[in-house]
Amino acid sequence: MHFIKDLFQENETEHLHNKFIRYSRGEFVGPLLKLKFAKANVKVYASFHYTDELLNLFAEKLGDKQVRAKGTVLWNKDLAPEFEELGIKFGKVSKARGIFKYTIDNDVVLKDFVKLMNKYHVLLNIKEEGLTYSTKKALPKPNKEFGADFCKLTLPTEMKDLIIDEFAFDLENRDKVKQIEISHNIKITDIVLPEGETDFEIARRQAKRVGNIERVLNVDGEENLSQKELNV
Repeated sequence: MHFIKDLFQENETEHLHNKFIRYSRGEFVGPLLKLKFAKANVKVYASFHYTDELLNLFAEKLGDKQVRAKGTVLWNKDLAPEFEELGIKFGKVSKARGIFKYTIDNDVVLKDFVKLMNKYHVLLNIKEEGLTYSTKKALPKPNKEFGADFCKLTLPTEMKDLIIDEFAFDLENRDKVKQIEISHNIKITDIVLPEGETDFEIARRQAKRVGNIERVLNVDGEENLSQKELNV
């Protein structure tokens, strides 16, 4: 489940908390999404906030089928032992500024990567039987503008309801909808640190972000605004 859905449906999960660790005090552009519905397919265009969930949907559709994947896995530690344990092959590995970069260019069972994506940055490009999943080659830089074009996904039209349930969960009438655009504005007013914790990194990760989030749902040009208090 996407963390925005968790938030608005008041599901207090570790996954939801972890998504807000990166935020300090201030106002931020949150997750951006565009959905286009046609007779032949559903197309999803999204900011980097949705990468994990879109990859998961694509993996569910493909099941145990092997597909050709190209891309990289990025993290700040050596992942080779974990890759070997999961049976995931990779090409060359490089390291720059403390970040390990593993090159993927081989056949994979995509569900194996689902085991990685909640922990690491997985940037892949895949085409299979008219279905596509792609991301940009590098993560967006901190404090820079970004748009709903970091990740792209094409799925069959019969997955329309599933896509709406997951990302446009507050849509009331979905029968004739052609396009949905969703944006979020995040405002953090306070950061509440855990009492008695002296380790800065632990305190930063356990701290709760307090504020609010504004969600704009634009359905075929008609906007609907909703807000939710934050304490995550």
